[in-house]
Amino acid sequence: MTIPAISNLIIQLILAISVAFLFSALLPIRWICAMLPRGLARSTWRSMSVLIIFSAAGVAVFLRINTTEAPNPHDDWLVSLVFLAASIFVLTVCTLALHTAKDLSKIADLEHAAIIDPVTELFNRRHIMALLDAQCQHSSQHNSPFSILLIDVDNFKTINDTFGHRTGDTVLKELGRVIAHIIPDSRSIGRYGGEEFLVILPQSASSEAWRIAEELRAAVQSTKIASQRAPINSPTISIGIATAYGWKETSEDLIEIADQALYSAKAAGRNCVCHAFESSGRPLESKFTVVSAAQ
Repeated sequence: MTIPAISNLIIQLILAISVAFLFSALLPIRWICAMLPRGLARSTWRSMSVLIIFSAAGVAVFLRINTTEAPNPHDDWLVSLVFLAASIFVLTVCTLALHTAKDLSKIADLEHAAIIDPVTELFNRRHIMALLDAQCQHSSQHNSPFSILLIDVDNFKTINDTFGHRTGDTVLKELGRVIAHIIPDSRSIGRYGGEEFLVILPQSASSEAWRIAEELRAAVQSTKIASQRAPINSPTISIGIATAYGWKETSEDLIEIADQALYSAKAAGRNCVCHAFESSGRPLESKFTVVSAAQ
């Protein structure tokens, strides 16, 4: 075999490898698209597929020309090496993009796990309290009211003791879903601890908070939850409301006020809503006074 023939064969091999590299780049692109939202994934996959196919078609056309026409060694070597470098670059970039996307996905999962309660899939206590701190600062700066709801599941220990902790988790998850359905902004709901939930109602004064709390109490009371052992009676909740009026209230102040209202709701027979306000300076045993309760 002559040297020109060997040279031409090597050029064809380089071009064939270039086509293989280009089509190999479709695999990491496909994996990347699988991580994207459905609409964006489809458009990205179509665009990148068309680009890769056209690039491969260009290499194939040149390969065809190289095998049918008189070879031009200098130009053929130059073009084939450019094609090879370009295909390697495309494959490398796509592979690096895939690894980066996986790393970002892991980071997002870790960030999600750091702020989400695994049982209810609502914010955990640490994050909802951070949101409450931020809301208190905003309220003080802008002198705007907002309210919080401290929610407790009535007789939750009895549910756990009767049906088991797995059923108890199911009850918490279902009630979390009901709360998220009623509350306008699900980004302001968290599991405060145990069977307690905390809801932040931005720009909501007492009357609006009361309306939402009553709607929430009624929705939970009408919720039916099934157990493998036996039917569970409709769970009920007690709710304590505290309202901030931009008077430099802290998150600890509001939680204490709402907790006192919640205690009064429990004492009033459970399955009711109580609202409390700060009564500093008054000759009362408690720092707070419950001003309303309804069942």
